[in-house]
Amino acid sequence: MRKLSIEEIQAIEDRLDKMSISYLEIYNELLDHYTTTLEQVSSDKFASTKEVLDEEFAWSVVRRMDKELLNTVSTQLQKSQLELLKFWKLDFWKVLSIFTYTSLLLVVYHFFSLDVIIFLSIVPALGILIALLYHSGNYFSFSLDPSYHRPRNVIIQAALGKYALVFNLFNFFFIISSLILNDHDFENWAIALTICYSTFHNLYALSLYTSINLNTFKVFKP
Repeated sequence: MRKLSIEEIQAIEDRLDKMSISYLEIYNELLDHYTTTLEQVSSDKFASTKEVLDEEFAWSVVRRMDKELLNTVSTQLQKSQLELLKFWKLDFWKVLSIFTYTSLLLVVYHFFSLDVIIFLSIVPALGILIALLYHSGNYFSFSLDPSYHRPRNVIIQAALGKYALVFNLFNFFFIISSLILNDHDFENWAIALTICYSTFHNLYALSLYTSINLNTFKVFKP
């Protein structure tokens, strides 16, 4: 076994970067596989051995690996989260803080309009999702270079991407329903809907957050 040169390592990374691999886990797995395999051959066989690896891990193969990993992690996350949605399994103080916050919305309502309550109802959930992005290291990865690509943690795609459409539709239904009820003098029903939605939304976000080990960024087994 030999140590690869800086140029050889750069050649491997350039190949993987060109593949636009979606997930950091797949990128690291392939980088490790390339490195381990190429360390076993002499420098004069580096190019030919790397070509074999390039063919073995063609674009279509890598795309399939990305898809399979996402499906696996999504399934694991769904099972873990369904268990934690039994809120008595969540941390008592965290659950209490959500119910306390929801109760405070009723107090705030006496001083502000329904619009303010609707906004405040999703603030805790929004904060939890931002915390996930922060811990994952996927924040502030903007670049003006059109060829720039940065693999991300698969757990972020599983946690946020899968539910983005559902949450957007649910949020739209909730906001429109609350405003319609309020405009037709069903203000109490609008407030009740806001309180119920806020409680569910924030418990859901908490279960999502609690399903993920923030040290390893893996899904906790249910």
